[in-house]
Amino acid sequence: MSSELVQLIDRLEQEHAAVREALGALGALAEAGDAAELRSALPARAAVLGAGLDDHSLTEDATLFPAIADAVGPDLVGVFAAEHVEILALRDELYGGGDDVTAPCLGLCALLESHMEREELVLFPSARDLLDERS
Repeated sequence: MSSELVQLIDRLEQEHAAVREALGALGALAEAGDAAELRSALPARAAVLGAGLDDHSLTEDATLFPAIADAVGPDLVGVFAAEHVEILALRDELYGGGDDVTAPCLGLCALLESHMEREELVLFPSARDLLDERS
């Protein structure tokens, strides 16, 4: 089970790269205040930020977090799980067809980048250390 979870963490980190790529162009358009171009760019990123983000969050919440919660602390994984709810709500607002796409895009970019960075610098290394100790 440990090697499967390490492989899962590796896959999740690779998915972060795809999310960052999708957000890069959108964030630049939002920062420039170009709402029309931002709206035009959304469909091309829908696979990564739609079903891809749903699957990624669900995998972390249902598989990874329960497997490491006792070792890294349920409060820590709880923070990440709660952020998933916020991230998906911002994503849904961005893709919901509302008048303002700039604010939800900027919020999504900031929260997702912070979330992924903390996973990569704190949560994933802690989980790998734990899984190394168990094997």
